[in-house]
Amino acid sequence: MAIFWNIVKRKDYSLRTCQLKLVAFIFCFFLFITTTSAQGDLLIFPKRIVFDGGKRVKQLILSNIGKDTAVYNVSFLQYRMDVNGGFKAIKTPDIGQYFATPYLRVFPRKVTLAPNESQIVKVQLTKSTKLKEGEYRSHLYFRAKKNNNPLGQKEKVVDSTSISVKLEAVFGISIATIIKKGKPNTVTTISDLFYEKDKELNHFINFNLNRTGNMSTYGDIHINYVSLKNTIVEVAKVKGVAVYTPGEVRKVKIQLKTPKGITFTGGKFKVVYTANESKKKLADAELDF
Repeated sequence: MAIFWNIVKRKDYSLRTCQLKLVAFIFCFFLFITTTSAQGDLLIFPKRIVFDGGKRVKQLILSNIGKDTAVYNVSFLQYRMDVNGGFKAIKTPDIGQYFATPYLRVFPRKVTLAPNESQIVKVQLTKSTKLKEGEYRSHLYFRAKKNNNPLGQKEKVVDSTSISVKLEAVFGISIATIIKKGKPNTVTTISDLFYEKDKELNHFINFNLNRTGNMSTYGDIHINYVSLKNTIVEVAKVKGVAVYTPGEVRKVKIQLKTPKGITFTGGKFKVVYTANESKKKLADAELDF
């Protein structure tokens, strides 16, 4: 876990250094109890940011778990969520959707990370007095900047009269950044629940996750199977399932695991949607089988 202790490589033991090491230790601890966002060689904790009347400054920890130095540009993107949970980039908000970008500042805007190095990125809430009640959402986007030359290697002179094409993958990762103003009145329900088995004998539960009110819903899905003998087994669990405003429904399809000795004959399925990382129930439904 050397990555967490290489945040500061200077030899001085200033207050700033101690603070960063403390944050790194907390990051290391939470890494084992909650999910982080990761793609490529970039690891981000936490996986989303929510301003809900508490602190005006939130912190993210970016960690380079790769073998090469990486540069990331930080910006904001706007997305629409479709009924299947997919995202589409947009420039104009839909009716009932509000962007958070005008009320946020992020620094630094460019991060360079050596292998096994981490850095804090801060997101600050501004102009909060101008906010009307409701939810504002944008997505903080970290885009890798490709470094074509190995360290210490100079750029080669090439023949400008020739043509060459080189395709390289450049990845990015985004996390939802949300501002909530006012008292939430969101109601979440589960409907249209049904069971499905495909040709490969895989088992699925399908349902609609419905949202009404002034805020998004975000939580974890738990599916239990209750046999005719009243034996209860967990057959699926999915974390971080959202229905973002202004969307009102999300179609969910979850593959079930089949524990040994369970044939899904008779009995029923219980689907419970709880607030993320908690036991607070937001919605539930049952399907007799």
